[in-house]
Amino acid sequence: MNREQKVINEIKRIKRGGSKRNHEKIEQMGKMFVRDRLKLYFDQEELSYETGIFANALKEDVPADGVVAGAGKIDGRLVYFTASDFTVKAGSIGRKHGEKILRSQQAAIKGKRPILYLIDSSGGRIDESGGYHVERYSGGKIFYNHSIMSGRIPQIGVLYGPCFAGTAYMPVFCDFVIMMEKQAGMAIASPRMVQMATGQKVSIEELGGTKMHAEKSGAVDFVVQTEEEAAELVKKLVSYLPDHYETIPSTIEGRAPARNPLDIDKIIPQEPNQPYDVRELIDCIVDADSFLEVKRDYAKELVTGFARIDGRVIGIVANQPIVKGGAIFPESADKGANFVWTCDAYNIPLLYLCDTPGFMVGTKVEQDGILRRGRNFIYASSVANVPKLCVIVRKAYGAGIYAMAGPAYEPDATIALPSAEIAIMGPEAAINAVYYNKIQAVTDPKEKVELVKKLRDEYRAGYDIYKLSDDLVVDDLIVPSDLRKEVQIRFEAFERKDFPLPPKKHSTILS
Repeated sequence: MNREQKVINEIKRIKRGGSKRNHEKIEQMGKMFVRDRLKLYFDQEELSYETGIFANALKEDVPADGVVAGAGKIDGRLVYFTASDFTVKAGSIGRKHGEKILRSQQAAIKGKRPILYLIDSSGGRIDESGGYHVERYSGGKIFYNHSIMSGRIPQIGVLYGPCFAGTAYMPVFCDFVIMMEKQAGMAIASPRMVQMATGQKVSIEELGGTKMHAEKSGAVDFVVQTEEEAAELVKKLVSYLPDHYETIPSTIEGRAPARNPLDIDKIIPQEPNQPYDVRELIDCIVDADSFLEVKRDYAKELVTGFARIDGRVIGIVANQPIVKGGAIFPESADKGANFVWTCDAYNIPLLYLCDTPGFMVGTKVEQDGILRRGRNFIYASSVANVPKLCVIVRKAYGAGIYAMAGPAYEPDATIALPSAEIAIMGPEAAINAVYYNKIQAVTDPKEKVELVKKLRDEYRAGYDIYKLSDDLVVDDLIVPSDLRKEVQIRFEAFERKDFPLPPKKHSTILS
């Protein structure tokens, strides 16, 4: 056998992955073999390149040390990746496995390209010498690299199975996390370790399943049913993101909205407390089929996601009146802050659709950190210096308008619809705060009703949107059917925005 043939044969052996038994095992689990999985993501069957294929080649039972690493093209754009091979020691991270991840991260940093982590790993491999996970150039360095890469290049994590400890940290360091329904899970420790440490018996689903993370922790951005769906979602998500922080997302040919902008005035109710679905409003503004909602099942009183207007990528932050009246809770403050922060990192313009009674009040939200977490939302909106537009759709009460990039928070324009109301608080709360004694002094029920109506009308006259437009509190008051056109024109006008922030090392506020 000549030298060339020997290399070819070895590569073929390595690419087969683990034992036949382990291949049968993943088939029973409903999982694809890693190299078949990769074919779903990239344009061609052959990757652009693979690195470290001969890692641990002298040990036949750990081909490639349980991870495939390299680069491929998604819709013509090069993307780096690492992908666990569950047929090799359950995808556990050994010394060389970890080094391959590090090298892929370093390549992505230098090459200024997005990186994709396809994670199906049982965690750190414990059959090696202790301490390798904290060495300067070994496993622990992975999370350092994640931190250095954050905001420099997009990072996307996809989970295919239960991931604990180190492999659970990998996805949460990413900009976006996708989990497979029923199969995936992530937690700082496995159920067995939890029971050993605390005595608590808990299932993977309860501890760190998709439903829990999607609805309660907010640690996952998308939940998918199939491997094919995961791959298609990644391709769509990548299309909204730039290669790195110094570029902008690509513009494609624009499309008309799915719903006629003439419907906007019908969608927004006449009464400020009557609910409606803000997604219907979004459908009147953005290009058809372009809205990709992020964290759909978490903190539903706030809607966040990517879309296109005339082919240009934007991020949308919208209060959702059909859920808790669109009030801002601690969880939705986190959701808004993180999304705004990510959009700003990757030069994605922001459209705020404001319809909120403000931040929620009460003992529970105070204990949950509404002030601290609300501060983070306001901070993120304040320092985001991408093009940003604030549309006052209806209610803009209290500090809610601060988080939603109101006039004082340097939006490039504040646009109001005729349904807009801007006030320190709603009329019911305001008149009870100011005129409580006066109202209580009236004993006749009919007179009391008339007095309350009179005071409410007087209060509302003070924040009449025509008056506020006259005072230049807002830049423009427009007819609802013109909203898409106004937003499109203004984003185009500010696409070269240059608004440097005052110099400093970094803020003391983490979003």
